[in-house]
Amino acid sequence: MLAREYPDLYIDGGWQAPDSQERLDVESPRTGRRIGAVAKASTADVDRAVAAARRAFDETDWAWRPVEERAELCERLATLISDRREDFRDLIVEELGATRFLADVYHSVAPTLHCNYAAAVGRDAQFTEVREADLSPFAGGDAGGSIVKFATKSLVVKEPVGVVAVLCAYNFALPCVGQKAAPALVAGCTVVIKVPDPDPLAIFALGDLITEAGFPPGVINIIAADPEASQHLVRHPGVDMVSFTGSTAVGKLIGQACAEQVKPCVLELGGKSAAIVLEDADVDEILPTLVGISVGTSSGQSCVCMSRFLVPRSRYDEIAAKLTAAFAATKVGDPTEADTVIGPVVSKAHRERVLGYVRKGVEEGATLAYGGKAPDHLAEGWYVEPTLLTNVRNDMTVAREEIFGPVVVLIAFDDEDDAVRIANDSNFGLAGCVFTSDTARGFEIARRIRTGTFSVNTFAADFNSPFGGFKQSGIGREHGPGAIEEFLLAKTISIDPDGELPAEVVSSARHVAVGTPS
Repeated sequence: MLAREYPDLYIDGGWQAPDSQERLDVESPRTGRRIGAVAKASTADVDRAVAAARRAFDETDWAWRPVEERAELCERLATLISDRREDFRDLIVEELGATRFLADVYHSVAPTLHCNYAAAVGRDAQFTEVREADLSPFAGGDAGGSIVKFATKSLVVKEPVGVVAVLCAYNFALPCVGQKAAPALVAGCTVVIKVPDPDPLAIFALGDLITEAGFPPGVINIIAADPEASQHLVRHPGVDMVSFTGSTAVGKLIGQACAEQVKPCVLELGGKSAAIVLEDADVDEILPTLVGISVGTSSGQSCVCMSRFLVPRSRYDEIAAKLTAAFAATKVGDPTEADTVIGPVVSKAHRERVLGYVRKGVEEGATLAYGGKAPDHLAEGWYVEPTLLTNVRNDMTVAREEIFGPVVVLIAFDDEDDAVRIANDSNFGLAGCVFTSDTARGFEIARRIRTGTFSVNTFAADFNSPFGGFKQSGIGREHGPGAIEEFLLAKTISIDPDGELPAEVVSSARHVAVGTPS
């Protein structure tokens, strides 16, 4: 079993005693009992972690090594994680409250997939490109006795941005490391990973594996931090970029801090995604999917979960009744049990927040069709029944704000144009989906919805394709080849047009030539 007590921080290739004796206790959402603790970094500890990452980037060959070497290290780490997959699965069930099924098919597997994928994409990436354009017909004039020459030959190189602060979200903490840190590492960056407060244990468990994989000291650092130290990390002058997943409110503060220092950031933020059920959809057939992509997705604690169901007014009562029955038949319980669909939410405080939204919805005129409380049969832990609110208008708080729990609101639409209007009438734009018997029609709807990801007759996040949001759901993209691009900066190196680029430069780079414009 993986260790659950981490009195030290992982900095500069090993475990180092923290500056203070403060600890971050971890409680299991399943039982509400303490299951472990990690050291909490002070601002001085943050300075040490950033300094280690800076040295690894500035004073070693990490950024300039052949990408194959960085890719191979990521693959070694992926293998080590995979070898301990069952241990990670059990730990994630305990510290996050993820169901055994979800921990088995996603949380314990995704880090390996992300690391291996980033390695493969990195090997195929083109980091250098020779560009040549013949602009000599436009040359002319005399500048200091010499003819101005516009024929250009340049080498465009893509270089790592530098030290990256990686701030992971609690709802997919371990996969978040693979999703964010792996492409940064393959790009040649070094990272300081700030773990989420509720469930830091699985990420801390990576420390020894990072050493075993052979990463040089300082390339990967792991800390836990309170809000003050976290802000210090984001604003640290030694940090060149921030990659954050979390709430829009916190993301705005991080974006503001990065803007003040003119440093890039990738922000994957909140969502209020709409599942549109068209008139021709077979509701009985799609009911299990509707449950799975809403309340069954990490107990609704997912930025991409479908929390707004948009349904035809003509079928509203029918669909409400079928959803109510489906929610009533969905098992809420101990996440270690194989048939549990909905486990606990992450903490007692978060449970109260979720239930507070339900009360707010009723106060504003919604009808509580099902759920809305802690299950009577579960005396321990932080559980919430799957909850359906009907008679919801899109201007209600429960339709506007991200609840991040197993709560779905049912909103009626009059026609397809109305459905598109309601779906787009949101501050968020992360995900969405449509259900219809006409796939081509579904793709037409997809093109009209302002979200970063959208699915037809399902919901899926493709690791090979860009993932990110429109509007207040964030900036930048993760997944796919573009994920590595986020951590690279382009540099142009030009020479005298009459000169020649070095042979070794030409042989290793892609060549792009543009003829004389007509």
